[in-house]
Amino acid sequence: MTDRAPAELTARRVLIVGVAASIAVSVVVALAVADPTGRIVVPPWHAGLTFSAFVVLMLTGAVARWARASVLRVGSAVGVALFLAALLLFAPASGLVGATPPVGVLPWSLTAIGGVVMAAVVAGGHRVGWAVVGVWLVLVVVYRIGLGGYNLTGLANDSQALVTASAVCLLGARLLEVGRDVDAAAAQAQIAGAAESSARGQLAARARAAAFVHDEVLAALRGAADGAPGSAEALRRQADRATRIVDADRATGTGEADLEAIAREYAAEVQVDRGAAAVTADAAAVDVLARAMRQALDNSRKHAGLSRLSVRIVSDETHMRVEVADDGVGFDPARPTPGRLGTRTSIVGAMAALPGGRAEVRSASGVGTTVTLTWHPVDATSEEELPTHPTAPLFGGLGAIGALFLATQSVVAAVAVAVTTASAAWVPVVALAGLLAAAAILRLRPRTDLSVRRAAAGSAVVVGAALVALAGTTQALTYGTAWFVPAAGLVLAVIALRGRPAIAGGAFVVLVAVFVTVAVLRDAAPVQFVSVAVRTVIIVGFALLFAVTVARMQRAIRIYALRALRATRRRSWDDAARRELETHAHEIDLLAGDTLVRLAAGEALDAEERAHAGAIEGRLRDRYRAGRLVRDPLTNAAMAARIRCVDVVLLDDAGTTAIDDGDVAAVVERMRDMLDGAQATFVGRMLPGGRAHAAQVVVDGRAIAIDLDQGAGMSFPGE
Repeated sequence: MTDRAPAELTARRVLIVGVAASIAVSVVVALAVADPTGRIVVPPWHAGLTFSAFVVLMLTGAVARWARASVLRVGSAVGVALFLAALLLFAPASGLVGATPPVGVLPWSLTAIGGVVMAAVVAGGHRVGWAVVGVWLVLVVVYRIGLGGYNLTGLANDSQALVTASAVCLLGARLLEVGRDVDAAAAQAQIAGAAESSARGQLAARARAAAFVHDEVLAALRGAADGAPGSAEALRRQADRATRIVDADRATGTGEADLEAIAREYAAEVQVDRGAAAVTADAAAVDVLARAMRQALDNSRKHAGLSRLSVRIVSDETHMRVEVADDGVGFDPARPTPGRLGTRTSIVGAMAALPGGRAEVRSASGVGTTVTLTWHPVDATSEEELPTHPTAPLFGGLGAIGALFLATQSVVAAVAVAVTTASAAWVPVVALAGLLAAAAILRLRPRTDLSVRRAAAGSAVVVGAALVALAGTTQALTYGTAWFVPAAGLVLAVIALRGRPAIAGGAFVVLVAVFVTVAVLRDAAPVQFVSVAVRTVIIVGFALLFAVTVARMQRAIRIYALRALRATRRRSWDDAARRELETHAHEIDLLAGDTLVRLAAGEALDAEERAHAGAIEGRLRDRYRAGRLVRDPLTNAAMAARIRCVDVVLLDDAGTTAIDDGDVAAVVERMRDMLDGAQATFVGRMLPGGRAHAAQVVVDGRAIAIDLDQGAGMSFPGE
């Protein structure tokens, strides 16, 4: 695994930090709390081997926040290998394989297996974790028997350690699986988001090109084709503006500060108001604002007459606004100048195509014009687009662990009944009854989070039974006689893991507080009641930590995935828009570059060159009106027809109607055949959906319908 999978890496980090904390508590208990009575003495080298395993795991957890996945796996593997070595070498180290095996208690450090199993899951997954559980169980049972057999304390300890290790293995594996699922889903979301954003970026770039470039380029080419007397200077200025706009298309993403510079190019009065926490517009937004502002300034200079021109740029924490105002002759925004794409398309339409963009044009005859451009950051990406993971996939399988728990604790209860005096034999029975009743309330096969009612009832039953049993215990308090306290802790751990950590935590506080109070009042040996309390604290504490951490981790993972998706979409948008505009600029250069440069230099065109300019203007206009019809051989035929002075118009009015590519090709081929014979006028049009025919051609006044299923035409009266 690499760091490109952040969710799985985060899961490994959470697990190994839990390992380090668990091992630290185990070391403290083993050195300072665990009862040394009857414990088998091992040589220093063996104790050092066990301690080395714990040190490696704690160090790995300490650096987990900054470590790569490979470091976490290697550190975990080394720690697990050292622990297994210590476990395997216990037999020769203790003399268990000698002629006279010793009799005594297995060191508590070798039975604290939960953290080691979790480290095994981090190192190699659930299979390695289950393998460690199996090896540990076999060796511990063999060692217990070889050292004199099981007593109640050893049986309770090992059974609860087995249940805890099994739950840890299951939950750790589930958490890694969820991390991998989130990473995969986030990657898919990024791929889909990139494709969607790329398409949106292309559409926006085309709208910008249509609004800004063609309003100037097409006007210059049309003026050259018309060759009206006395228009040379106006044509030169028009061509100069067109070449500057085409050049600007080669590098999108004008800096925000350039808005002021553009305003000063037009000798406008400029006022900039930027708040302390103002938004920063991205490249696409600044690009559109700059172009729309330039268009508004151009319009004021060309149409407002001699007037005062001002620009105000305002940025605050919610939006960015550009106001272009003049006190000229004004106009009616509802009646744009004929023959132009118009303010509505060049400014209002272009801003509308920008997410979060809006333009407003206020004007009236004699009162001047104010153009207001507003942009606020908008991201269509929402957290709902990312996957959710209910409790069942993460904590599913707890039913099997619950069954193991009930089976082992039933055995412990039976042994406790056998070794308890007849008058107190009811105590383990009540404790076991509480465990069984709580399991019935909570259900062994969890599929959803617990309801508050079930969680409260289960907690009350298991804690109540444990407290009754605790009050009725007449023997000295040891881990064996108080086995039901950590057993109740295991039930509370399940409640915490199934979505009710607050209820489990409250019941846990009551359980431990009463147990410690009873132990103190009875003068119980500190090493005994602390051992019980510490095991219960570890079980419930780590369940609470795990539940809360998983919820926060999943939230953090989703935030990361959401940010990555947004970043991907922004990059895809910018890349697609840049490619689209570069392609567009290249096409303009290829078709009209030389002509525009000559016009900008003030050169006059002859009749043939004017006809060619008119043909180029028509071809460029086709790009924004002809839609699916823009393909060879029709575009080449239209260019040739325009050069021979045929007025050619190509229109795609089919809108979003889905049309098979082969059918479009057939229509294009049919139109090309008809266009070759046109003498004066030609209109080729894809018709809107729902019409009797797919396309229509009007050649020199004669209307012809085209059907997709036949590719043939028939004459009919023009509309």
